[in-house]
Amino acid sequence: MKPNALILGCSHAAGALMHEDPEYGASNSYPVLLADMLGYTPHNHAISGGSNDAMFRVYTEQEQHYELIIACWTGMDRGEYFHPIHQQWITINYGQGDSLLREPNSVLKQGTEVPRVIDDKQMYEDYGKQWLAIEGNEQRGFNNRLKNILALNLLALSQGSKVINLDSFQGQHERRDNSFRWPKEVFRPVNGPTNEFINFCIKRNYPSEPRGHYFREAHLDYAKYIKHKLDNTRSPLND
Repeated sequence: MKPNALILGCSHAAGALMHEDPEYGASNSYPVLLADMLGYTPHNHAISGGSNDAMFRVYTEQEQHYELIIACWTGMDRGEYFHPIHQQWITINYGQGDSLLREPNSVLKQGTEVPRVIDDKQMYEDYGKQWLAIEGNEQRGFNNRLKNILALNLLALSQGSKVINLDSFQGQHERRDNSFRWPKEVFRPVNGPTNEFINFCIKRNYPSEPRGHYFREAHLDYAKYIKHKLDNTRSPLND
């Protein structure tokens, strides 16, 4: 039996809008293809429109042990909050047209989610503006991203899991964490803006759907690129 890999991330890791069938996308996103290439059974729990906060939360909600975590970190200008009335998590994502309400423990299960449209849209908009004014700044986003990455890696390693950290994208910020001096426990097979999934696809002129999501060919190419880096780099996978 193959060991299990947990996939965390946003819509790019979820394979959103790759195909009219969301399960096809969730089974063909770059971290899923990479996990398969590495000999793991992938479990895709990425959330479309999700944040780095959501990635850490989803990890802490897992009851199953995973031998490998593939964390596909996302933009800094995202977050989530827990709705006190509906008792559900709400994403803060200003690149997302529709606001979705999610149950506290809901995650993508092989691409299938059951979102519900927020009925009190005005309250969401008001809260979102407050969040953006208080927390949606570059310094906060940078620090919050670092905290989520460090916390997830520390917790996963303490539980006996190996972690591969990748970037779907970081967002349009001048300050990026590529220059941060990561501790050796945080394994990143590639670094730098050009190695983020989105920039990798742009540089190679892969077509995308109107909202900027790429198709299977781009995902497969990126997975092969990361696999090549892993094969030629000392990593936790071959220690």
